[in-house]
Amino acid sequence: MKNVSLAEAKANIAEIFETVERGQSVTITPDQSTDADTSFRKDRLEISLQAMRELRELRKKSGKVTREEILAWRDEGRRS
Repeated sequence: MKNVSLAEAKANIAEIFETVERGQSVTITPDQSTDADTSFRKDRLEISLQAMRELRELRKKSGKVTREEILAWRDEGRRS
């Protein structure tokens, strides 16, 4: 993975796109530091894992639901 600063990315955007097109990963950070990016990814990962654990526990406690119920719950927020 290649790390570049925002200023470097702005100055070399065509090169950045070529790098990505070749299949390499590019991380753009405010100051070329990887600490912020790494901690952000770890935080997001932990939040996601915790949400999945909570959903699994909820599924154990709840009964079966129908497809129609799920669609109705999804659409409930769209009616506003």
